[in-house]
Amino acid sequence: MQLRCTYCQTMFALSRDEMLAALEHLTAEKLKYYDAHCPKCRRANRVEQFKLQMAYPNWKADLKAMAKETSTEATPARPAAAAKSAGGKTSAYKAPAGASAGSQAKTPAKSSAKTPATASSKGKGPTPAKKPTGSAAKTPGTTSTKPKTGTKTK
Repeated sequence: MQLRCTYCQTMFALSRDEMLAALEHLTAEKLKYYDAHCPKCRRANRVEQFKLQMAYPNWKADLKAMAKETSTEATPARPAAAAKSAGGKTSAYKAPAGASAGSQAKTPAKSSAKTPATASSKGKGPTPAKKPTGSAAKTPGTTSTKPKTGTKTK
């Protein structure tokens, strides 16, 4: 469905999926208008329910078909039973060729222990913090010497 934004005059389209979702929302909430947002200015454009229904005939049948598809997809077979019948393994993770199960658990601990040692062995110590310059160099408790405009000074 082609629409023109009433604010910036940009043409944009509503997809069939968006129209179906809009019609479902309008009927569930008993609304008369749908807010289609312009992709350019992001403002809401009011579209009547009647126009959406005219642009999408047989939307009720499509909505029922989509509900039926999602209900059949919502009840898949058990993944553990399917994995056992496939190869007898319950885990989908495959270990690298040269690694054993015991070495996999130790690998993260070794790598985290080596990280600080490698930085200090190269002779690079922690870098000192840079001091702020300019107006950021002021301490947080100080204020500027100029009075604010529109305020009385004592």
